[in-house]
Amino acid sequence: MRQSIWGGGKVGVVRGSWRWWRQCLGMVAGWGSHWKGCQGFESIGLPFKATSSKADGKSEDCQAFMSAWKVACTCTDPSTVVVPGGTYVVGPVQFQGPCRAPMGFRVQGTLKAPTDLNRFELQDGWVIFQDIDSLIISGGGIFNGQGHTAWGQNNCARTGTCNLLLVVCSPCPKLITYVSLRSPIRLFNTTSLNSKLFHMDILNCWNMTLQYVTINATRDSLNTDGIHMGRSTGVNISDAIIKTGDDSLSIGDGSQHINVEKVTCGPGHGISVGSLGKYHNEEPVVGVTVKNCTLINTMNGIRVKTWPDSPASVATDLHFEDIIMNNVGNPILINQEYCPYDQCQAKVPSQVKISDVSFQGICSMSGTQVAVVCSRGVPCQTYKSVSKEWGFTIVAYRFYQTKKRETENIGMKLNIAAISLLLLLTSVAEVSGDTYFDVTKYGAQADGKTDISQALLTAWEAACASPIVSRVVIPAGIYALGQVTIEGPCKAPINLIVKGTVRAPVDTSRFKPQAGWVAFQHLDQFTLSGYGVFDGQGQSVWGQKCSRTKYCNQLPINLRFNFLTNSIIKDITSKDSKQFHINVLGCRNITFFQVAITAPEDSQNTDGIHIGRSRGVNITHSTIQTGDDCVSIGDGSEQIDITKVNCGPGHGISVGSLGLYKNEAPVIGIRVKNCTLSDTTNGVRVKTYPSSPQGTATEMHFHDIVMNNVSNPIIIDQEYCPHNQCNLQVPSRVKLSNISFKNIRGTTSTELAVNLVCSKGAPCQKVELGNIDLKYTGPEGTASSQCKNVEATLWGTQQPKTCAQAA
Repeated sequence: MRQSIWGGGKVGVVRGSWRWWRQCLGMVAGWGSHWKGCQGFESIGLPFKATSSKADGKSEDCQAFMSAWKVACTCTDPSTVVVPGGTYVVGPVQFQGPCRAPMGFRVQGTLKAPTDLNRFELQDGWVIFQDIDSLIISGGGIFNGQGHTAWGQNNCARTGTCNLLLVVCSPCPKLITYVSLRSPIRLFNTTSLNSKLFHMDILNCWNMTLQYVTINATRDSLNTDGIHMGRSTGVNISDAIIKTGDDSLSIGDGSQHINVEKVTCGPGHGISVGSLGKYHNEEPVVGVTVKNCTLINTMNGIRVKTWPDSPASVATDLHFEDIIMNNVGNPILINQEYCPYDQCQAKVPSQVKISDVSFQGICSMSGTQVAVVCSRGVPCQTYKSVSKEWGFTIVAYRFYQTKKRETENIGMKLNIAAISLLLLLTSVAEVSGDTYFDVTKYGAQADGKTDISQALLTAWEAACASPIVSRVVIPAGIYALGQVTIEGPCKAPINLIVKGTVRAPVDTSRFKPQAGWVAFQHLDQFTLSGYGVFDGQGQSVWGQKCSRTKYCNQLPINLRFNFLTNSIIKDITSKDSKQFHINVLGCRNITFFQVAITAPEDSQNTDGIHIGRSRGVNITHSTIQTGDDCVSIGDGSEQIDITKVNCGPGHGISVGSLGLYKNEAPVIGIRVKNCTLSDTTNGVRVKTYPSSPQGTATEMHFHDIVMNNVSNPIIIDQEYCPHNQCNLQVPSRVKLSNISFKNIRGTTSTELAVNLVCSKGAPCQKVELGNIDLKYTGPEGTASSQCKNVEATLWGTQQPKTCAQAA
């Protein structure tokens, strides 16, 4: 049997024919089959009678694509449109949402664009995906833009009339355009070839991942940026190869929390933030990380570029780390006088404010110089700089120039590890301190005794009132910190950089009940970072056995994030909390990256990260070691992504418990993937109380999980009743559906490895298990399973044999 691209159903191949398995599957190529809507196929084919695509590389197949999409988009189950092997000629096509369920678009063949430019509308794309929530594009196929005929007309930048040229010459379309897509959007194992203009354009998208993408065009293909993005949040690009004639990646205004990792670029123009400042009302660029990338034979390396004579704007929190450059021109470049072909007034300085920029671990073989040309109107500002005059950070550089240079500019030469770097500081200005708020300047003392609460709040109040991006800094050292609430809204993006260790009071009487130790609330575009530690000093309370009483609720949570939007928490540690380490409530689009949580195995009720009533929460590249759930997901949680998390010791990763209270909001869209659990008392589980009010939890997917000596690796427990505090005679009324466990392997310390106990009042629907391989490490017996009130779809390896006695 073959699994679908989305975890909501299956495509079965039975005796040479295709059958329907709980999923709408629109086949784009076929042989004139009869379509029965979302209920089934009579045979493989198109979802309509009149037309079928020919896959001959000549006939126009656009109608077949649109018809398949339209039918699949109306299905109430997750659906996939499949383009089988072959070559298809497709004119401009727009795949429009919203759809009624998550969608897949699996391209196994080659799509070719028309060569006639008159077929395209002005500034349009060739293939457009728009207004879709939850989409996966995959299949290993090729989008061939056939751009050779257009590249000679793309040199409009020299005349400054690009848009006019598009009118005169007909448009040069972008290959693939993504507009107003919502989480989760995934594009992987796809190739874009020879686009007429940009290969991919991402506009107003949230929580989008591009992985194993290949982009290919010749060096002389003008204006063919590989991936351009703007007004988008939470875009992750990794393991990609980009060869093209312009920027490999270009990041436009309004881009926030962009992560680029393990990308190989070249030929092309490198990786760019900008150009910014050309238009009025551009939105801030906040949080761009480019890491572990390789650039080969590119015209530029990594750069930030803004136009002179620009409107006011902001770009901040830009970090370029661990990058290898081979024969790259201009390897590191900040250019606030960007003016291609003299189309601007370079004498008027840029008003785009650049701050918090770092270049670390850059290794380059280059014959050109490192240039930093900041605006004299708003000089670059950074969180850390080698010299205040330089206005940007250099850390751990290893530059080897192919031609030895000993040029000095403005009487300043920098030598690092006996290697000469030329800094073209054509605009040198003292970095003003009005957006850098060090709490020690407000009375904080790093003596581990003096409470810095007032100093922190005073610094925060000043930073919050700033109209430009601000940073509040707690330097290295040990600080005592009482209970504080850090409040917004603020006038501009704001960062709290904690480099030291802050310690909570040991005496619990110093805390207001249920308020938390450090609370952040009502903030937009907030970043917490700095590699610091929040030490809750919870050892004195863990022996109270609070889980059996209401004592737990009186204990402070280390970090509370209430009603935050577009924010990132990265490179911080929560240690020894008295209760939960981190609580997320009412947040939208918040990312936890490289967060460490640590507490002993016997620290009761110390959930690592608890989420409730929040949407678009991403937890990735983090380590959680604690005495309760590593991650617990409460009611009202939607579109939660947990990837590359190491969990253990602890109680595993849980959805729930649900159903304890009336009026709980639905849980929708939970994805746990590529995680490792070690020595935990549970693995991945969904738990609800019996005798519960009505509720729903759907679209929960646990994929690619490694279990090391884990008790109870896979659990659905709708009879969850800790300490016998509930009525087991009345079934749970929380409805569970669309749950998948795929590619879960490792060892179990309990004989019962798969335990699916659903409610007899509301049996589980659409549960899928595939490639389960769990070996029991106990002295006797083998791994076993139990199933109640569930009919599961099984495929691939089943160790243990699952649901053989399903009720």
